[in-house]
Amino acid sequence: MSSTSHSMTTGSIPRHLLRYAIPAILGDLFQVTYNTVDSVIVGKYAGAGALAAVGVASPLMSVAMFFIIGMGIGASVLMSEFYGAGDTGKLRRQFATTLTMGAAFSAVIALALFALTGPLLRLCRTPEAILPDTARYLRVVALGMVVTSMYNILAAASRSIGDTFTPLVCLVAGSLVNVGLDLLFVARFAWGVAGAAWATVLSQALAALLCAALLRRNEPVLFASREDFTPDRDLFMRTLRFSAPSAMQQAGIYVGKLLVQSAVNPLGVSAIAAFNAVNRIDDYALIPERDIANGETVLVAQNHGANRPDRMRRGFFTAMAFEVTYGLIVSAAVFTLAAPLMRLFVDPGEAEVIRLGTRYLRLMGLFYILPGITNGLQGYMRALGKMKLTMVVTYGQMFTRAACTWLLIGRMGLDAVPVACAAGWVMMTVWEVGLMLKWRKP
Repeated sequence: MSSTSHSMTTGSIPRHLLRYAIPAILGDLFQVTYNTVDSVIVGKYAGAGALAAVGVASPLMSVAMFFIIGMGIGASVLMSEFYGAGDTGKLRRQFATTLTMGAAFSAVIALALFALTGPLLRLCRTPEAILPDTARYLRVVALGMVVTSMYNILAAASRSIGDTFTPLVCLVAGSLVNVGLDLLFVARFAWGVAGAAWATVLSQALAALLCAALLRRNEPVLFASREDFTPDRDLFMRTLRFSAPSAMQQAGIYVGKLLVQSAVNPLGVSAIAAFNAVNRIDDYALIPERDIANGETVLVAQNHGANRPDRMRRGFFTAMAFEVTYGLIVSAAVFTLAAPLMRLFVDPGEAEVIRLGTRYLRLMGLFYILPGITNGLQGYMRALGKMKLTMVVTYGQMFTRAACTWLLIGRMGLDAVPVACAAGWVMMTVWEVGLMLKWRKP
């Protein structure tokens, strides 16, 4: 066993969760920094119109990207089970199967996204003033989707065996390169949104290559040999049963964001810029909640494979305590610092963008405890293999949020979006708590 991976089937549960979550949180913060740096530099050096273009492109890009990430999440539950059970042969074959499936699906999705960029942006009611820049950004990102998806699958595999340090190292390196290339391509060469897109693609390609090299060196228990890539129909079908609902769930989250983005777009460039700046802040605020839940999934899945139901239950309650505590802290921080946070994303002269974004962010800050609760509940469900159920609940939340936004935005403007988010999270919490109580009945 390597020094970076570790079993969660014995020892302190809070320590295991923190050991998993802290590097994962730092790594995901650097990953979000890819897009945040794009937004900050594009907004400062190319203007609010370019910032709006990047923001409109992001949900479309994320729908495609998170479909692949969802495949990795679903397959990683199986890898965690095999690792917890000590079955290294199945672990390696699962890793090989996931890599093959991810490469094939990401290539198909990238080609489709590149070809359909124009129709998709018009379907989203993208303003004509930013349509060319938005299309340019999206097509460049589509070209790099295969290498980007490979990094995310490699990172998911690494995390499935408790190694969150390797993805952290790779993302630190990639994010530093991303910052340098953004400044070079956008600030110095004035390539606009295309420069930001190329900076993202090249930095994520570096992260993928570095992750592959480190896994080959540090994780012999995981890294597959040529024989492990031999097609295995049973393993392929089981992987598909786990990964397809997870992929649909992850993509569905961003379909919901895309529907909300489509409702916001007619409000104008200032509202679009404010909406997407808050989305970047949301990404940072919600990362710890998501990574605590991911650590919970790995811990519970490993103990499921090791047949330790006592540790599965304790892992669930410990993770929920962490989620609630963090949710209260971040809600207070975001509400208090809303205006300074908005000024990080746009020039101080963009008074309307700052005004809209500050009001929107303060409303969002009231509700951050709710996604923490839903993440904790879903982390446990995923570990038990209830992928279809988590997908259905997520889609319910997504459509509630989108429907409320479309119904309210005409009367409330941008304020409709946080109110709709809260409605979706409340619905999701009630549904999931009801399911958990039902399962506890004899």
